[in-house]
Amino acid sequence: MQPSVLSTDDRQRLEAMLRNPQVFAGTPQAIVDETLKRATQVLEQSKANEQALKTAAQQREAALRQVLDGAAPDQDAQRKEVQALIQGLIAQIEAALGPTAKP
Repeated sequence: MQPSVLSTDDRQRLEAMLRNPQVFAGTPQAIVDETLKRATQVLEQSKANEQALKTAAQQREAALRQVLDGAAPDQDAQRKEVQALIQGLIAQIEAALGPTAKP
């Protein structure tokens, strides 16, 4: 399962809320504090997940390059392994670029 990463719009909304907490005017302070705390946690987790996805993609790419460098074109097993790695990279890229699940 892919870790969740906030969409650009969601990230911008949370960042704006953190920069401008007066949007909570009239709201009890305890609720404001908890909301801001949770927004900060969600942003940090999203950024960490995004970095983890990038790192995993880089590692897969490096592994794929290593396999391609050593793959003999007449070896069916190696071709299948390369194809599986490519399909995995495509799925991961599509997931990272597509709409994201919200935490």
